[in-house]
Parts: sequence; C-alpha cells; structure tokens
Amino acid sequence: MEDKTRPLSHEVKYPNEWEDAFARERLDLPLPADPRPERLAGRVLAAFILTGLVFLALPGTLLGVLNLLSISGHESPTAAHTAWIQAHGQAQLFGWVGTFILGISLYVLPKIQGRGLKRFGELWAIWALWTSGVALRWWAGFGPWRWQAMFISGAILELAGYALALHVLVFAPGRRKRRTPQDLSSWMGIAGFGALGVALLLNLAISLRLDRSAALAVVPPRLDRSFVLIAVWGFVVAVAWGYSARFVTILLGLDQPDHRWAKWLSAGVVLFVVFALIRQFLIADLLAVILTIAGVRALRVFRPARRPAKLLGAHRHYPFFVRLAFVWLVVGALLGLLADFFPSLAGLGGASRHAVTVGFIATLVFAIGQRMLPSFLNGRELYSLGLMGGSLWVLNLGCLLRVSTESVAYSAGGIAWNLLPFSAFLELGAVLMFVVNLGLSLAHPMLVWFGPEGVKPTMTLYWSVYSFPETRRILIDAGLKTLAGAKEVPRTLTLAEAAKADGVPLDRVLEDLGAFFSRHQPRRPSQPQSH
Repeated sequence: MEDKTRPLSHEVKYPNEWEDAFARERLDLPLPADPRPERLAGRVLAAFILTGLVFLALPGTLLGVLNLLSISGHESPTAAHTAWIQAHGQAQLFGWVGTFILGISLYVLPKIQGRGLKRFGELWAIWALWTSGVALRWWAGFGPWRWQAMFISGAILELAGYALALHVLVFAPGRRKRRTPQDLSSWMGIAGFGALGVALLLNLAISLRLDRSAALAVVPPRLDRSFVLIAVWGFVVAVAWGYSARFVTILLGLDQPDHRWAKWLSAGVVLFVVFALIRQFLIADLLAVILTIAGVRALRVFRPARRPAKLLGAHRHYPFFVRLAFVWLVVGALLGLLADFFPSLAGLGGASRHAVTVGFIATLVFAIGQRMLPSFLNGRELYSLGLMGGSLWVLNLGCLLRVSTESVAYSAGGIAWNLLPFSAFLELGAVLMFVVNLGLSLAHPMLVWFGPEGVKPTMTLYWSVYSFPETRRILIDAGLKTLAGAKEVPRTLTLAEAAKADGVPLDRVLEDLGAFFSRHQPRRPSQPQSH
C-alpha cells in the first residue's frame, strides 16, 4: 500500500488548509495520481534517447561514411581498417539501436506490466553501465594503449547493464502474478532479450580470447559474423517484431497480429541463435528467410488497414515507410541467403546487412520513433513533420543506392565505386535530419495538452508544481508564500485552498497559471486530454 504519511504540524508549521490536506491524506482514501514518477521516467528515457542519438550521428554514421569513402576511394573492400568497421557496427547496433531499445523498454514495459517505476537510481545505473560499456568497446576498436582491457571492461559493463535491466523488467518487486504470455509481442520480447544476453556473453568471450592471442583489436571474421547475426536477427529484429505487434498494429489501424505464431516464431529465433552460435551460417540464413516470411504474415503488415492510420503529430507518409521497412527486411534476408550460395559475388553479404540494419531497422525507428517518442518524453511535440518526411525519403534513397551498388562494385567494379559515396552522404543527411528533429523536440519545453480554461480552483497544487516544475516560481510570485518554504506539498490541496491559506486572490493565481499554460500549447491541433 502507498505510504500516505505526511509531516505533522509540530514538525513544520503550515496554514490550517495545508494541515487539513495532510490530515486527509493520512486517511485510507484514494489519492490523485502522482505525476512525479512519469516525469522522472521521462527524464531517464530522454537520457537514453540522447545517448543513442550521439552514438548514431558520430561513432556510428560518421565513422561508417569515412570507412565507405576509404573503400570506394581505393576501390577495394579491404581498404578500410577492419577494426574501424567493427567499431562502427558496435556503435550502430548497441550504441544507437540497443540504447534506444533499452530505454524504451524500461519506460514502456513496467506500464504494460501494470506497475509503476519507483527506484529510478537503478535506471540511471543501467544507463551509466550500458553507455560506458558501449563507449569503451567502440574506442577499443581504434587500438589505443591497453585496448585489451577496454575490450574486456566494455563487455563486462554492457553485460552488467543488461543484467540490471533484466532485474528491473523481470524480477523487480511490485509485478503482478506471472502468467504464461500468449501474445506475439511478449514472446518476441522474451526471445529478443534472451538473444541479447547470448550476444553479450559471446562478446565477453571474444574479448577474453583477443586478450590472450590477438595483436590487433580485430575480431576474427567467422566469430564476428556469428556475433553480428545474433545481435541483429536474434535481438534487434525479434524485439522490433515484438514492438510492432503492439504499436504498429495500433498506429496503422491494422488487424490484430496472429498470436498463434508467437511460440513458433520465438522457437525459431532460439534455433537461429543456436545455428549462428555454432557457425552454421547457411542454415541460420535459411532460417532468417523462413522467420521473416512467417513474421510478416503474423504481423499482417501488408493487409489492408481496417481503420485510418493515426497521423496526428507525424508525417502523412510514415505508414508507407513502415511497410517499406518490412520489404527491406525480406530483401535483406534473401540477399543473405544468396550470399551463401554465391560466395564469389563479393558484397552480397554487406548488402544484406545494410538492407536489414538501415532499410528495416533504421526506417522503422525513423518512422515509429518520430511518431511516438516525443509523447513519451513528457508529452512533447515532434519539432518538424517536414524533417521527419525528409529523413525517411532520403534514408531510403541512400539505402537503395547502397544495396544496389555494393555487390556490383565489390564484384565487377566500374562506375558502381563512384556511386557508393553518394549513398553514404545521403544516409548521413537523413541521420542528421533525424537527430536534429528529435533533439529539437527534446529541447522544447513540455507542452500542456489542455487549454487555459482547464485551470480551475479544484486543480491541485501538487499536480501543477510536479507536472510543470516551472509553475512553482509562478505560483510563489502570485502570492503562495507557503509553497516557497514547503518541504512537501499535499496531494489533495487545491489551488482555491492554497490561495485561501496565504490570503491571496484566487483570480490572480488562476490568471497567472493560465497565462503559463497558454504559452505552452502545442503548435498543431490535437484532441483535448484530461489532467
């Protein structure tokens, strides 16, 4: 039961109205919803998102562009340092996508589980462990002094962050009684996070092996391929399917997923991880094709929508790009299988990975992320619909150019070498638009999703100052002097009671608060929401 104890009058002297409110809260009565946990959760999520954006723009995409420029300039796939290519992959997979997934999961899943987050120190610890681990692993790829220690330390920190996240999401107190899940979303989440654990353990084993026997910070090709397959298909793709089953279905107005596929798909992911781990790559790639076809069928992405798509706050073409992302996934799976059958066609494997990581994962994140993340981040509004649409169009144009020319360039050469840099610059431009759009969305203050007329005498003081901390100073300046020295604000104290306690005209309090809310209205129309 929630602790309803409040300071007593002999501890801090409050006006009678405040004391009465504290007394009410010591009774066994339901209290108004507390906005503080949501605000604190939004701050943690913002830290994960900003960290992911930094990894995406700098260690991820920019380093990838430099690698591709080196390869195309020398017209040789071996021109770029292998360690740099692997560091780029780590920054993209774990630094960007992994950080996004962890942050979103820590924010969303406790709500789905029907419990609130209270121990925010653990969430900040997860962020610190994961971020420092990924950063160390990325920097170790450049071969600095004691790179072996960085490799191992980074792997341990990543694993520790994952273990703590698992504790919060699965074993933390306050969960409802566990029941065997029946839905596609839950099973894909279980399989995906299980695969992440395998990938991180493999990463640690690779780090220990390099410490003993390697002179350079380069993972052997077959080990690296095994790790990348598990991280991409076992973790990221599976989790993307899980969140698609929950969010894409709603946003695009689709039929409910076919949950009968849930256990079969999760078992397929487990098999895929096993075959990738024992380096049976042909079987793993064949499984990827089968799983992709089954996953698309279960999610019903290409069936006609039953309801209009939810376009509010997003570019009107984003449903098209969500479906296009799944087309890229099918293309990537097929190219990966073709690469096994035609090893002489160099570049097919790289084209396959690019179709999956950029075509599927990045397109899906650019589409769904820009639609949903601003609202998760304490009720903000996406800065620019134009930037959202531009990032999606440019990203997919760059991806099409890269996938269509990489195999040709690596196998036959010619003009395809000259086209590769254009794909890199297009994708870099798309990434910058995405980063700027989300960054500016975060930089803008939190919005009020109701009009000034919603400011009424019955609104609670607690809700105002903890939902919008800036209003504390406004209310104090309006005459609520008790608030200035209060160590705690009663949850049930109304604005009318607070004004009476300090002998302040209620109209002035409502007017000043209403003026603040008027300045923080959304730029685009929306449905009114209750508070």
